[in-house]
Formats: sequence, structure tokens, C-alpha cells
Amino acid sequence: MLSTSPNVQLATTTATAFMKTPRLRILTQNMFMRPPLIKNNKSDWKDARLDYFIEHILPNYDVVCLQEMFEFASSRRSRLFAAAEKLGFAYYVASERQYVWSAAIDGGLVILSRFPIVAHESLVYRRGMGPDWIPKKGVEYAKIAAQMEGGEATYVHVFTTHTQASYGEVVITQPDVKRRLAQLFEFHEFVERVLPAHRDSGEPVVLTGDFNVDSRNHVLTDPKIAYERDVEDGVQTSDEGAGMMSVLQGHGIDPQLLGPDNKDTFKGKTVIELHDTLRERLGYHPVTFGNIMVDSDGTVRPRETVLTTHQDNMVMHSIDYVMWHNPDADSQKHNIVAKIVDVGVTPNFTPGQQFTQISDHYGVSAEIHFSTEQK
Repeated sequence: MLSTSPNVQLATTTATAFMKTPRLRILTQNMFMRPPLIKNNKSDWKDARLDYFIEHILPNYDVVCLQEMFEFASSRRSRLFAAAEKLGFAYYVASERQYVWSAAIDGGLVILSRFPIVAHESLVYRRGMGPDWIPKKGVEYAKIAAQMEGGEATYVHVFTTHTQASYGEVVITQPDVKRRLAQLFEFHEFVERVLPAHRDSGEPVVLTGDFNVDSRNHVLTDPKIAYERDVEDGVQTSDEGAGMMSVLQGHGIDPQLLGPDNKDTFKGKTVIELHDTLRERLGYHPVTFGNIMVDSDGTVRPRETVLTTHQDNMVMHSIDYVMWHNPDADSQKHNIVAKIVDVGVTPNFTPGQQFTQISDHYGVSAEIHFSTEQK
């Protein structure tokens, strides 16, 4: 049975949807699906992009985490839910609906799941700055039952978030960076509260989303090459990227990082072991926003221009993440060990369309494998 509201559809009984294979395929994608009448260039192709996403991308996954999938003044989110259910995604959680008198729009977050969501919690951040004052950005959490038919059940704990953005060149001492790190501290405190209430040892935890923290430091490592390369120039971590990980883990930061007048350390009560899966698996921070193309003659061009603003062309930011937490993986009570085995950037290009990719952001995909181990 299901418990349904406009922004939540949960399972109320034991699992009726089972995994056919011992793996869970996850996608996080900023959909760039803003409310009506808002566009960057000629068109954002919102309806056509949503149709393409439903037909060509959504069926490839088991759990899908979306950002900027706004419900306000649009039927697109409802259309997504209806189409997803036909594809086997019977369960979802999403940012709470807002109305004109709310002086805000919803946070644009969605988690879709083929498998039962048995618990859900939400967090709304302190309001953002500039344009980010308008959406109620925050975090959505879903506890998902992962079970093979006839086998023992385990649970996957999935969070997705979208934080304060910066517009234009980013300097770490500017106010929107501090607001972003403050929101990530709220995220840490939320995880700190939710996991003890819902998680047993050995159950995997995944933090996903558009964190809006660029972990690349944009230093060219080869003086003979005049442009930034995705791999070779993405190895080093920016100060804000390091600060993000420290805040999310609960270590906090040196307050001087944000300027001489800052007193906030954003230190948590407990330390949570977290892994930036892209950086650890690939060995560098891959571009997920504002990528480039290099022609055979060495000409450098923006990879995407239909949806992306001119000022964001070729910025080469790494701002979308899948974080992993499962330090006690071998102590799961049913001897089911969960490991993340495949992580990568998923550009989601759209050949033959009037737009070249599904969003101005690339997606990030991951695969969790489950195995039974005898103790």
C-alpha cells in the first residue's frame, strides 16, 4: 500500500517491489527545470527535455535524485511522477509545494525510487541570498528498502540537496560562499540527526546533489597548453572544496578561511566518515558544469550553449556529487555487504534534439552492489 500526498508517496506495508539483481543504479541530475517564463537564451526547451528524460534516461536507473525540478506554477513535476510510475517508480519524495502567498517557491528536489520508500524527512535551509532567496532550498531524505525476492532486506539511505549558488567569479570570502557553507553545516546536522533514528549498522548512505561547491582549483599544470583540461588540471582541490568536505564530515573549518572577521567554524557534534566518490575513484574532480570542446586545430569552444548563460560558458566547474558513507559495511545484521562499485559523470547528451544535453549540468551516476557474506 501507498501513503500519498502531492510531494510524498511512501510504502506503508512490507516490500512488494524487489530487486531482480543485487545492484542499485543511482543517478543525480540537476534538471534545470525552472518555473515558466524563466529562460537563459532563446528557449530552455523544458517540455521537450522532460519528455526526452522520461523516455531515454529515467528507465536506466532504480533511484533518481533531481534538483531544480520545480513544481511552482507548472504541471511538469506531476507529469514526471505520473510517467515515472508507469516506468516502475512507484515511490517518491519531493520538496513541499509552495503557493503565491508563501513568498517563495519550492526547493525543486525529487527522489524517485523503484523500491519502497519506508521513511522520509526534509530540511529547509536558512533562506539563500540574491536569486536564491526565492526557492526554499534544502535536503530530502528517503529510506529505501533494497531486497531480493526471497532474500533478506536491507536499506539504503539517500539524501539529495541543492545549496546556495554563486553568480559570476567566486571568491571564497564573499558572503554567498559563507551562506553555502552554513547550509552544508545544516546538512551535516540533519544527517547527524537522521541516521541514528533510521539506520542500522552496515546500511549504506548516499549524499547526492548539486552542492554548488566547485572543487577544482583551476590551475593550469602545463604551461604549453593555454586551456584548462578536465583530467590533468582537475587533480588539485580548491579551498572551498576542501572546506565543504570538512564541514560535511563535521570537522569544521578554520574561520579565517572565510576572512579575518569570520568567527564561524561550522564544527559538528560528531564526525561522519564521508567519501567524495568521484574524486576517489577517478583521481580528479571531473567537470560537471560549463565544459569545453577542443577542435582538432586547438580552438576551444563551449560544450553547451543552448541552455547555459554566456558568463557560465567554459567555467569548467565540478559541483555535482555522490558522497558515500558506510564505515561499518561488514557489520550489517543480515550479513549483506553493500559496496559502491561504479561512479562516473553522465553527460546525458541528447543527439538529434534542438538542445544538446538534458540540462546545463551533467549528471553523476553510481552503482551499489550487494553481496551476502558468511561470518
